This record gives sequence, C-alpha cells and structure tokens, in this order.
Amino acid sequence: MAGDEPLLPQGDEADAIAELFNIGMGEPAAALSSMLGEEVRLSVPSFAVSTRSAVARDLAPAIVPPVCAVRGAFAGPFTGEAMLLFPEQGTLALVGRLVPVDPAAEGPGEMEQDALTEIGNIILNGCLASLSNLIGGEIAGAVPGYGTGDPEAVIGAAEDPVLAVRIDMALAAGDAQGHALFLLDIASLEAFREAIRRTLANLGS
Repeated sequence: MAGDEPLLPQGDEADAIAELFNIGMGEPAAALSSMLGEEVRLSVPSFAVSTRSAVARDLAPAIVPPVCAVRGAFAGPFTGEAMLLFPEQGTLALVGRLVPVDPAAEGPGEMEQDALTEIGNIILNGCLASLSNLIGGEIAGAVPGYGTGDPEAVIGAAEDPVLAVRIDMALAAGDAQGHALFLLDIASLEAFREAIRRTLANLGS
C-alpha cells in the first residue's frame, strides 16, 4: 500500500499513538487482571494504514478460527470500530476464570458469550474512555456486541483504507491469547492526527 504511506503518522506522532494506546489499555487490563486473579499481558501497540481485508489476512495465522469477537463502533473527534478477538478455546479458557465452563464444551454457549461480551466492554470502552481523557475530547463507544466466524467474517472484507491499531493480549498461564483491534476510518484520520498533535503540545507545555 505504498500510495497510503504518507497517511501513516511518523516520528513523534507515531510514538505518541503507541504510547496513548499503551496507556489507554493499561487501566482496563489491570481491572481485568484483578477480576480474573491473573496477570493480563499486553504487547506494544502496533499500527499501520491497511484495509479490513488485509488486517483479517494478517491476523489469520495467529488465531485459529472460529473467532469469537466483541465489537462496537465509536465516534468523537474520530470514528471507527473497536474489537476484542479470541479463538473459541481461548475464549473458554478466559471466561472459565469467571463462570463455570463445561470441560466438554466445544464452543461458547450463551453464558460464556455474555461473559466475553462483558470483558470486551471493560477492555474496549475502558480504553476509549482513557483515550478521551488523554486527548481532551469525548470518544463515545457503542455497547459492544458478540459475533463469531472466521477472521474476515468478524473483521470485514472491505478494501477501504483504515488506520489499524493492534494490541495482542494473553493471560499469564498462556492458555488464552487474543487481540484488541481499533480500526479508525481514514476519513477522520486528520482529526485523529490533530488530536495527537494537541496531546503532544499539552505534554510539552
């Protein structure tokens, strides 16, 4: 996607985006760790100008389908969609810390789906709330909904460019590994970059 490379924030802007999402995910991940009684480990945020289709293809080797997804749109100074993705077995291991799970279950039932949706709400809307505070502008997240399927079914197959921010998540025991994705509409990318610039200016003042 060489034609889109100029859209990708560079230098201080790039560092600021990674740090903002790092901070934004820190508090909800700590809250989830407390709920689960186990450390939730996060990767360094990575981001790229991509498409939903390409993001799904890139993620496919790291996540065994069917994928359990909690996702919801967000709007504010910039718009997009936030997602929490775990494979079925990882979902069962994750929610098994909170609710009784049938050891013979092949996939999440209604109770497990509800538990993952609540975890997604904590992580995704918690991160958006933290970002709101950091950039000084309200980012409103919709109530997340649950879905399942292969990566392309849950992430999408659109070829329109998005700014994709990805944070890998794992429980310390290693039996539940997933991903948080924030897909920002390119149409609002300049508003996002302006928010980043204001944040950098405020930090420097």
